[in-house]
This record gives sequence, C-alpha cells and structure tokens, in this order.
Amino acid sequence: MPCDSPAPVVRHEALNRDHFLLTLESTRIAREARAGQFVMVQTRAGSDPLLRRPMSLYRVLPGGRGRIQILYKVVGAGTRYLSQQPVGAVLPTLGPLGNGFRLPEPGTRPALVAGGIGIAIFPFLAEALRKAGRPAPILLYGGRSKRDLVALGFFRARRIPMRLATEDGSAGTRGYVTRLLEPLLDRRKGGDRLELYACGPTPMLKAVGALAIGADVPCQLALESQMPCGIGVCLGCVVPCPGDARGPVFRRVCTEGPIFRAGEVAL
Repeated sequence: MPCDSPAPVVRHEALNRDHFLLTLESTRIAREARAGQFVMVQTRAGSDPLLRRPMSLYRVLPGGRGRIQILYKVVGAGTRYLSQQPVGAVLPTLGPLGNGFRLPEPGTRPALVAGGIGIAIFPFLAEALRKAGRPAPILLYGGRSKRDLVALGFFRARRIPMRLATEDGSAGTRGYVTRLLEPLLDRRKGGDRLELYACGPTPMLKAVGALAIGADVPCQLALESQMPCGIGVCLGCVVPCPGDARGPVFRRVCTEGPIFRAGEVAL
C-alpha cells in the first residue's frame, strides 16, 4: 500500500547542468517498492507548484536505512524548484505507486531500451534481475547528445553491456536507439529467448513496441505521462488502448500502468 511520507533529503547531487540524483529517506516506501514503480514528490514547500511530480524510483539503497533515489532532469518550474532543495529539506512523497515490471522467465535475456531520462527506471530493475537470479541484461541507451546519457557509471560498475546512440553522433551510433535494437532482434537465434523493457518518449516507445511485436518478442513499456494525482482519481493520465465491439477503451497510467505490454496500449 502506498504511504504519504515526509521524506528528508539526505543527498542531492548535480550530475550535469540538467540532471540530478536525489536521495530521500522513507522507510515505508523503500520497504514496499518494486522495480518500475514511481512516487509523487512535492518539489518544494507551499502550494506553488500545486501538484506533485511523478518520479521513477531509480534505486532503493541497500543497508536497511530506508533510502530511495530519484534521477531526474530539469524540464520546467517544478523540477527547477526540486533541484534547489538542500540536504535536510523535507519533501512530502507519496508511494510506491503503479504496477511495476514483471521479471522475465528464467533463461530469458532481458534487454533494457532507454531514451533520455527514461534511464531513470532501469537501475532498480537491473538490481531486481540480479537478486532474482535472472540473466544479466543488455542496455540500449539513446539520447539527443552525449550530455543526455547519464548514469552510465552504475551500469559500468556492474559490467552490464551497453550500446549507445545519439542523434548528433557525439557518442555511440548516430541516430535513434531503435538503430541499436533492430540488429539485436535480427541476430536473435531461433532458440534464444529475449524480453524487452523500454522507457522513454512516447514516439520511442511506439517504435520499440512495433519492432517487438513484429519480431514476436515480449516487451514491457514504461509510459511517461503527466499525472496530477497519481492515484487514479483525476483521470488526467488516461491512455487509449485497443477497443472492442463496445467501443474505445482507456486505462490510467498511474494505476493500471505505468507498465504495459506492447500491444496493450495505442500510442
């Protein structure tokens, strides 16, 4: 069950001009959280901004001290205020929320496909895979430029193989992250089992989902959405899904997601 926790800031690191790693203390959230879930964070005291911001859980730190981490990018007023919060500030935080990832079947190789700040959801998943004894994942990571490729140190320290792509060619392959995914799917042997986990901008998720369906490879999509409430009340984050004879179907990203299988949503 989610809880609304007054979470103190215990560490706040600037990774570059736009990206920050925030460490909060919340024993209940840390105890209940699963990879793929998120929290709603009040970015500063007061009512401006009025609404909290949804943030993926980057990690639950080991050691039993009840600390969670959030990796975020400054994109507007709310995250700009958040970036200014010092150690000792208390940020009301609601979570854990959402349904989380389903781990692959034993023997299935997971491939993590990240676009931009979508990388923020995958360290928690990588650690969950290791604890469950699943095969080590491969990371396919794309961004606009080299500066957008953050958190690489986490994956390097754990010897997780990575393939990088940037739109401007400043790191890795020039182009979208799907340029890395297509040959991986093409080279998959008949007996090899693969499952994709993707998080990033909606056009990227749409493309990854289509490639996965075309290759008959299971794929879980972590949707990004504006979430005014995070608990399914306001209906501000609904996403269209394939309908039936009764008409169109919509699902809430915050409660029925944010993880959907490719084909369950119409992006």
